[in-house]
Amino acid sequence: MKVLLITYYWPPSGGSGVQRWMYFCKYLSEFGIEPVVVTVDPNLASYKFIDKSFLKKVESIKAYKTSTLEPFSVYSKLQVNKSVKDSIPQGFAGESNPSIVQKISRAIRGNLFIPDARIGWNNYAFKQADKLLKSERFDLIITTGPPHSTHLVGKKLRHKHNIKWLADFRDPWSGVYYNKLMYRTIWADNYDIKLEREVLEIADSILTIGPGMKQLLSNLVNPKYHYKIEYIFNGYDEALFSNITSNLSNDHFVICHLGILSDNQPIDIFLAALKSFLDQNNENIFIPIKLQLIGKISPSILEMIRNANMKVELEVIDYVEHSKAIQYMMNANLLFNSLAVMEQDKLLISGKLMEYVASGKPILCLGSEDGDAAKILAETGAGKIFNRSNQEGITNFLTDVYFGKFKRQIVDIEKYSRKSTAKELQKLLERLTKN
Repeated sequence: MKVLLITYYWPPSGGSGVQRWMYFCKYLSEFGIEPVVVTVDPNLASYKFIDKSFLKKVESIKAYKTSTLEPFSVYSKLQVNKSVKDSIPQGFAGESNPSIVQKISRAIRGNLFIPDARIGWNNYAFKQADKLLKSERFDLIITTGPPHSTHLVGKKLRHKHNIKWLADFRDPWSGVYYNKLMYRTIWADNYDIKLEREVLEIADSILTIGPGMKQLLSNLVNPKYHYKIEYIFNGYDEALFSNITSNLSNDHFVICHLGILSDNQPIDIFLAALKSFLDQNNENIFIPIKLQLIGKISPSILEMIRNANMKVELEVIDYVEHSKAIQYMMNANLLFNSLAVMEQDKLLISGKLMEYVASGKPILCLGSEDGDAAKILAETGAGKIFNRSNQEGITNFLTDVYFGKFKRQIVDIEKYSRKSTAKELQKLLERLTKN
């Protein structure tokens, strides 16, 4: 089988979004399926993060890289004292109090670039994919979003070449939380919803990252299309973890958060619970606590931590390569995660959750206590998730972990490995191409 994957994010792009299909392609090629990739030229792309270590994982995958036309170079010129990379928005971390210029740029992005500001890549991606489909035989095309504009390329290719098409949703489309920050008109919202529904109805198969997202997408279309919506979890790289060992510090009890931490992922309740824990156990604290934040962190959150008046050391580390991030994870005493506040918060499963689970470390998460992430943590015994009103529960959990009362269960999590999830995808692709 030969499949054509159209994806904006591809190595050397870093972050969690690129990893899903990077690993899918790596293992599909081992299972006898040949993936060919159409992506953007990394020298022209609007990547927030670069991770050159990812290139080794896809060196055997044929990738065609195209030009692009995007507004981010113009947007960056409107930012004061920022490089092009620094000014590329990422979950609006760092834009808690947007200036007039930033508000105008958001409104332009939200109302003129629908569904997203990377739609300027579509014409280049379509031309390259169209050329390949004319010259080579493919069994299937795959598009993955965000950016969800990529799915419009898939829709156009399916119509022209009458080829099976799978559309993968890594995040919500019209319902993504930051759309509310874009000063969108009713017309823009309705047009976005129309595009999304067309993709959901026309694609031969819809894939997403969990049961909550599957339900969200099912709610957007007629029940007669529900049969084709499926999910496969993001996973963890078993090989990577096998080469990294834990090295706990004797000087600090490390609470580590990896990834983006934006204003839409508030941690007020966690800080209040941490302060309560310190106040209650002041005489029994035998090793100082370090709060380690690795990645893109909102300045307002950093200010809040520094003003919290706690005896906690704060360590802020910029984005690091994936293997190094895993090492930080393995060296932590407790892993912390804060899911975004949004209407459909039950469907959220952060890209790093499976790696948190695979680390063997206790996990403290903020979010829906009956959502998809909570079910994974309960099934694996890896930790607990708390809503943002449960300060007492968070304080008690911190106490249990700090004093060694919380013990992770020994549960087989192999089904969450990248190789196992790719095996699920192989079966889905085989069913889809046989029908």
